[in-house]
Amino acid sequence: MNTLLRTVPLGRYRGVAVGAHWSTLVVVLLIAQVVAVSFLPATAPGYSPVSYWLVGVLAAMAFMLSLLGHELMHALVAKRFGVGVRRIDLWLLGGATELTEPPPTPRADLLVALAGPGASAVTAVVAGVAATALNAAGGPALVVSPLIWLAAANVLLAAFNLVPAAPLDGGRVLRAIVWWRTGDQARGERVASVAGRAFGLVLAVVGAGEVLLGQISGLWLVLMGAFLVVSASAEQSYNQVRHQLEGVLVREVMTPDPPVAPGWWTADSFLHACTADRHQRVFPVISFDGTPVGVVSIADLVRVPDRANTRVSDVAREVPTARPGEPVLDVIGRASPTTGRNVVPVLEGGRLVGVLGAEDVAWATEISRAVRLGDRETSS
Repeated sequence: MNTLLRTVPLGRYRGVAVGAHWSTLVVVLLIAQVVAVSFLPATAPGYSPVSYWLVGVLAAMAFMLSLLGHELMHALVAKRFGVGVRRIDLWLLGGATELTEPPPTPRADLLVALAGPGASAVTAVVAGVAATALNAAGGPALVVSPLIWLAAANVLLAAFNLVPAAPLDGGRVLRAIVWWRTGDQARGERVASVAGRAFGLVLAVVGAGEVLLGQISGLWLVLMGAFLVVSASAEQSYNQVRHQLEGVLVREVMTPDPPVAPGWWTADSFLHACTADRHQRVFPVISFDGTPVGVVSIADLVRVPDRANTRVSDVAREVPTARPGEPVLDVIGRASPTTGRNVVPVLEGGRLVGVLGAEDVAWATEISRAVRLGDRETSS
């Protein structure tokens, strides 16, 4: 999925950026509480609350590391098949590995999907074997119990992720199988998306029923169900756009020679000049020698307190750029042109030759759909 949450960078592993959203801390605290307050007192009685909490925090951190290992295996197997990996993020409801494009074949798709649950299963086996060995050697229950918990948690993690519903790993497995059986990748994506929405709806309904019965834990099922429904729908929408824009180059859909904002003008002067064109809302900003320095929107300029003494270049925002011969999908993958907020400057030889905006992408999507429908009607 695209990263919608701001994350704290945790470093890079084999070139893959790893980050964690602040909600990861909430997960660590909730897991630590469950382990320290409920699990350990029942399985390792006789220790102090401080000991339980210390081990609970360590168990929670170990689980987050195993979750990171789950996502890293997705990334490593994807790279093995030549698929780029943008980043890995941990957050409230787990983790996400963002790929630059789908795996190239059904086999690759299947193996990338299974890599994460496979890593969780291995972690469960290692933790279980360690717990068994320590218990046989007379190790303390305060060490054996959290290992048992970690093994069980990873079994649940692997099992839940294998549910055949997008965007879970099982949804990817379902997509790969349908793709392999039918030869139609888009059909596999549709089937997985429908399954994801259905499973999410079931979770939300079950969770709502638990809440009505007074079980506050049902809120987690409601939250997870809503996430699955929204994510599956968003993923299907993106896949439709991806298929429609496949092979389309930036030069074919960009707006050439767009109006620009002179960076040396004041914000007030440029806003007055904008009244000549009521439709343009976002502008690439250029320096006095014609070098692009970013983009600025009318909304950005309106928010400037002292517009009479602030240059446009001081308000300009840096954004990713594109090349005319670049696929549109590659640009969308690293930049998000949005109506009224951002455009992607298109540069050739360091000079501005056009912009790619949300309207351009929407036009390309609609014209591609119309052409494909026309070809289908002609062939029939």
